[in-house]
Amino acid sequence: MDTRIYLSIKATLLALLCLISSTHFVQAEAEDYSADGERRAKSAGQSLVGTLAPQMTIVTIDGQTIDLANVYGKKPVYIKFWATWCVPCRQQMPGFEAIYTKYGEKVQVIAVNTGISDNLKSVNAFREKMHLTMPITIDDGKLARAFNLRVTPQHLLIDKRGKFAYFGHKDDEKFHQALNKLVAEKVNNQPVSNPTFIVNDSGYKQGHTVANLSLSSIDDVLIDIPFNRPKSKKVGLVFFGPWCEWYLEETEPKTSKACKQVRELLESKSKKSNIQWINISTNLWSSVADLQDYRKSYKTTLPIVFDKTGNLFTQFDVNQLPTIILIDANGKISLKSSIQDDDFAAALHTISKLK
Repeated sequence: MDTRIYLSIKATLLALLCLISSTHFVQAEAEDYSADGERRAKSAGQSLVGTLAPQMTIVTIDGQTIDLANVYGKKPVYIKFWATWCVPCRQQMPGFEAIYTKYGEKVQVIAVNTGISDNLKSVNAFREKMHLTMPITIDDGKLARAFNLRVTPQHLLIDKRGKFAYFGHKDDEKFHQALNKLVAEKVNNQPVSNPTFIVNDSGYKQGHTVANLSLSSIDDVLIDIPFNRPKSKKVGLVFFGPWCEWYLEETEPKTSKACKQVRELLESKSKKSNIQWINISTNLWSSVADLQDYRKSYKTTLPIVFDKTGNLFTQFDVNQLPTIILIDANGKISLKSSIQDDDFAAALHTISKLK
């Protein structure tokens, strides 16, 4: 055989082998993330399955009002949390729409956009692109807390008795079996007495005065922050997610860039300012192990607090990543800005000039 022909065939076979290996690696990686997402979703719903789901009123982006109190006891509820930048959410949307079309009035379907790095414009554009017709609402964090959101997508089923029946991440056979079972379930249309979800709108806003803080880092180090005392100092809180930079790099580059910009700016400022900076992580797709990996990968030196229960995000009324809050020595919030705010760039500029 001619040497040139042999080398050409060899190169082609090697390229094909690399392509096959790469494809298998990508598939295996996707399967790992899917299994991890399912595990996290199951864990989030473990304490809720079998308990009564909360009564609440949900308003869609089209102005439709869905009062769950009027749904419980009559038909199942299927809620899916999602985001436009979430790859598996995009993959599951055609099937989600098919379920809505198939079951019609038999199931109350609600698509809950997390509101993280999304807004009405991006959600409407996504809806049009994907030809979605199911009811859609954009969360401000309250639904996420009510339904223990931990991953995207995360779906949950509530049975005809108004009880949590299923939590998951995968759009797989187990999920469809659970849904079909709830649809086929025979129950008498009886009124239910589910607990009312109490909406807390008392989160800290700019200009509010913060009470003394006591936080615990991922290293179990207690961080006590007293205000309005002789030795009190300014405090900066950065609400973030350990996946923000790498996961959103392609699907939501603006947010990815902002997360990187904030991290680099505050790492630099923390070495030469009198402000005590603290990172506070979301519980979405996050754990202590994830945060330890984040710290190692990005070599960050700022203390990291894992908001496992979401109480800190609630307390400071945060639902966007990244969000920066600056608190003066007297406990007053002098600056609060997120990537979704028009003044975010100006806020970063202000912080860059602080001593």
